[in-house]
Amino acid sequence: MILGKSSATTKRLLFCVFIIASFTLVRTPQAVAAATFSIPITIKGIPADKSVSVTIDGKQVGTISGGGSKSFTVDKKSSHTFQVDAQVPGICSTYAGKSVCSRYKNPNNVWTVDLIKTRDCEMVPVCWTVYVCDCCCCWWEYYCGTQQYCWTETELSEKGHTFEYNTEHEVLVEDAHGQNSQKWVAADSQLNVWAVESRVVKDESNVKERDVFQDWLVNGVPMETRNLVMKIDAPYYFKAEYVTETQYRISASSEFGNPTLDSTKGWYMQGQDATVSVEKEVPMDGWMGALGGKEVFTAWYSGNVVVSKSPTYTFSVDEPLGLRAEWRQDTFQPIAILGALVFAVAAALAVFLLYSRGGLFRAGGPGRPRYGTEPTIIQGAPYTPPPVVAGRAAICFGCGATVPVGAAACPRCGKPQ
Repeated sequence: MILGKSSATTKRLLFCVFIIASFTLVRTPQAVAAATFSIPITIKGIPADKSVSVTIDGKQVGTISGGGSKSFTVDKKSSHTFQVDAQVPGICSTYAGKSVCSRYKNPNNVWTVDLIKTRDCEMVPVCWTVYVCDCCCCWWEYYCGTQQYCWTETELSEKGHTFEYNTEHEVLVEDAHGQNSQKWVAADSQLNVWAVESRVVKDESNVKERDVFQDWLVNGVPMETRNLVMKIDAPYYFKAEYVTETQYRISASSEFGNPTLDSTKGWYMQGQDATVSVEKEVPMDGWMGALGGKEVFTAWYSGNVVVSKSPTYTFSVDEPLGLRAEWRQDTFQPIAILGALVFAVAAALAVFLLYSRGGLFRAGGPGRPRYGTEPTIIQGAPYTPPPVVAGRAAICFGCGATVPVGAAACPRCGKPQ
């Protein structure tokens, strides 16, 4: 649009420009922008005595301490990538020769800042000059109007960035009969640790061994609870401690009696006292036992070695052991009784034989043996039979002679009647 001229003048101007040409100068405004950005980087989650290195586009540009912040300058030509250490080592502790540590870890240790370009346009006033000539002279004509002006602006997608680290603690668990692990656990989280009550490690016919839980050694401190729930606020070393219990089997055998142990199944802990016992004596079998014959305990044997001569034997168990009772026979009483019976039978038989052969007299007739034999004559004074009173005579049981009624002794042999 052309301002400040009449219609006639305009026609003359157009005619002259068209005929003799014209020179036009247009001035446009330029936007001025900064060539660089300053980007602040902050580090959180690590102690102040720790620091991390910072790289921009693969080039290390400095370090920042924990809790600190630092600004870095970058150009506007393209986006830029910032990177810090993925993890920072913390303190370490040693328990029973095992080292456990803390660390500070950042899962998002890479950050890219993008440049955002925007295009803006607006209508701005513009003036220009035209050199005009007619038939008589030449001059400059000034004209003003509006024109659309567009430009591009560059901005950051973010004005700054904070890298935050998470604290993790190392947890080492050692258990010969359970869980064994080594892992990193987030600070202040809970961890369950458990152990078995016991575990059999040997099961043989005469020997049994088992490990019995004693305690957890937690960073060198014993804790007797089998199941622990721990808040992980530091590095931890857990070690399950067990006590080995050994059992030995004791057996007792005997040909006679009833051997017994004070443990029903015969199993004893190592170092425990065991007691084996058996009867001191038992009757013999058969008629010998009926007459008083006895089996008498002599000793307890282990193999060929005498370990005790007492029917009740108490000892400390330190190995599997088989005990055997040995006996002897006591036959004095049945042999004595048998001898007495034999003697009595022999005596009775002798008497019977003497009696049956007339060595002994019985009542048969006045002054006569039973079988009519003459009486035995004893050397000495001549024998004169006493007068016999009918119905009143008696016979001497010693010599068979007739004893007068009322006589105190046999007139022949002198034996009292």
